[in-house]
Amino acid sequence: MDRITEAEIATSVKKHYGMTLLIAMAPLIFMLLIGFYEQMALHVIPLLAPITVVAAVSYFVKNVLTDLFAK
Repeated sequence: MDRITEAEIATSVKKHYGMTLLIAMAPLIFMLLIGFYEQMALHVIPLLAPITVVAAVSYFVKNVLTDLFAK
């Protein structure tokens, strides 16, 4: 069994961090933009935020672990 170095972990984290932020923030920003025209859309944000965070974290963990153990 090969050891995983800190450099490999850092590289994998850097590779997937940007997409993770996009997955987490894009739906929230979209709802904020809709909120400029329809105020009722802002009430959806507290319900939407935990869902997007869970989706982003699951994407991040899955892809980082896949990168680390695919080698």
